[in-house]
Amino acid sequence: MYVGRIVVVGRTEGRCWAGYRVSSRSFPNRRCAVRGEFVLVSPLNPEDMEKNPYIAYNCIRLVGDTAVVANGTQADMIAEKIEDGTKPLDAISLSLLAYGYERDELDTPRIAGAVRGDEAWLGIAQKDEVRAKRFSLGENSAFMVATYEMTDFAPVEMAGVGAEEVARAAFDLDLEKPVCSASAFWTGEGFELGVYNP
Repeated sequence: MYVGRIVVVGRTEGRCWAGYRVSSRSFPNRRCAVRGEFVLVSPLNPEDMEKNPYIAYNCIRLVGDTAVVANGTQADMIAEKIEDGTKPLDAISLSLLAYGYERDELDTPRIAGAVRGDEAWLGIAQKDEVRAKRFSLGENSAFMVATYEMTDFAPVEMAGVGAEEVARAAFDLDLEKPVCSASAFWTGEGFELGVYNP
């Protein structure tokens, strides 16, 4: 099944994490790269940006004890609102309302998530609705949302210890057209970032 981009939030061995995967049919030549406190998704060929402005963005942003994950520039707005004191659920809801879905040929939904301690949040902005929800993270639990087909918030079997493991686990989800992946993993003192580019 092809589901497009994927946001996953979870907890393994008492540590929360956020994962992201690019799955793409149209622009598979992309990579994730750690850039300080964020992870950037960008095309290998910069000229691809002229064909689609939505293919480069920060997919993960860190704000203190919170990690934000998203499939577009809404990640920056969510992170900035949390930094200003907005609750994660409100930050996700407001940012998705402000941006709405992507105005591309598929009306691609914008998706987002955040994790902090044993709490997580997911959100989606589709053409006809915007939804956001808070989750309590039990031990070894994870929830996901994707841009196509799997647009409901749902439990998923995925885990990893450390950012590299979580990024690889996101890439290895049994869904079509994986391109690259990234994650933020809480170490106990802060988040570490990891990417997987095959």
